[in-house]
Amino acid sequence: MNILISLLYAPFVFFSLRYFDIKIVCINIFIISLLWFFITIKKDYKQALYPLVYIFIAVITYFIESFYILKVLPLLIAIFFTALILISYINKTSIILFFAKKFSKKNIDKKEEEYIYKSTLFWFFVALVNCLIHFYIFISENISFWLYYSSFGWYFIFIFAGILQFLHKKFIFNKSLKDA
Repeated sequence: MNILISLLYAPFVFFSLRYFDIKIVCINIFIISLLWFFITIKKDYKQALYPLVYIFIAVITYFIESFYILKVLPLLIAIFFTALILISYINKTSIILFFAKKFSKKNIDKKEEEYIYKSTLFWFFVALVNCLIHFYIFISENISFWLYYSSFGWYFIFIFAGILQFLHKKFIFNKSLKDA
């Protein structure tokens, strides 16, 4: 559901602001986020943090009445995600390794664990590039660029990085395992 909301957020804000006052848009974001919060809190309290950010932004924007607060949300999420990756790397509890173990159908050996842990730094830099692009878009006046990049454009950076990671693992890491 988080992915669907992130895909729809920028188009929703963009098109809503064309026809409605910013306060009405904020009320709608607040109601949708509140419903989303109640759905996710039953499943897992950690998942409920995401809609809380949207609620917080909607409330602040309602009172300040600035589009820039709505516009900054994708950047804030990107910064949070980047910080999460970096902190997990520094604490040696790689979030990438956590999810690799969670979704892997086979056991991950020590060498592959080390490889995945080291690749966390690669993903930090990918996320950092994403933050920089989001920041550029935030300060830019081109609202169309914000609309496209904030909704689905940033996925292409991560897909491209995922392909690079896959190719590196397949042709370099796995080859070095066979040669050893």
